[in-house]
Amino acid sequence: MKKRTITGAIMLIVLIPLLIIEQLSIPLKIVFGLGVVIGVFELLKMYNKNYKKESVAIIMLLSLASYAGIILNNHIPNLFIIITLINIIIILALSIYKEDFSKDNLGIMLFIMFYISLGAGSLISLKEIGTRFIVFLFLITMLTDVFAYLVGIKFGKHKMAPLVSPKKSWEGAIGGTIIAVTIASVFGILYGKILPTEFLNPNGLNTIIDGLGNLSDINKVGKSFIIIFIAIIVSIGGQIGDLVASKLKRNYEIKDFGNIFPGHGGVLDRFDSSFFASMILFTILMFINLI
Repeated sequence: MKKRTITGAIMLIVLIPLLIIEQLSIPLKIVFGLGVVIGVFELLKMYNKNYKKESVAIIMLLSLASYAGIILNNHIPNLFIIITLINIIIILALSIYKEDFSKDNLGIMLFIMFYISLGAGSLISLKEIGTRFIVFLFLITMLTDVFAYLVGIKFGKHKMAPLVSPKKSWEGAIGGTIIAVTIASVFGILYGKILPTEFLNPNGLNTIIDGLGNLSDINKVGKSFIIIFIAIIVSIGGQIGDLVASKLKRNYEIKDFGNIFPGHGGVLDRFDSSFFASMILFTILMFINLI
């Protein structure tokens, strides 16, 4: 427990400035790029695939290309789509011409390439849309996780997914969602009052969704419903991401994906729910910007 607490504190000390301070955008991208590299190795180790070094290098390059595509997509429109199509073509070609890229491994390759890259890239993209969305995301995922555990211990009677994660209960999941959504929604709805200064809120936004699409024209009640709805979807998405990671670990009989974070496991152990939730939140915000 002590080791887990110390590691968590160090991670917060490193990540909070990177996520909040605008001038640290490039170091943040580099750190998460390293996270993509480590995450790829964690999945390859989980799958226990003895790929040749050159094949591992190709998988790594394709994953980093996907990561670069999504974080640069705001600056170069459609870049992510172009890179994705090229990557798929490359993987299909490799499945024909390289022995260790057999057709049976196509799904594994695609999963490795997109799961980590999209998760890490979505987090970076949220930061570029607005730091407030990173805060909103982590409020939801962390509070959902903490209170799902606490409520589950106290009131949990009905197992949520006994074959995947025996300790998780429906009572915990619902309780965690309600508490996390309530706190995150208050932050989102009262954003302008919580952070009223020009330094913390330079655009003078009233809610976190002001400035997106045509949402600024909607009244406060309408915006409140939208924020609450988004928070619910993100909370559920984060829990699904956690269950997906648990399912993978159970299927491949491993306790953790890695051990880079003592007491917490690997990159995917620590960011499984955040990666999944960030993809969902980023998709929602992109859709809102289109309407």
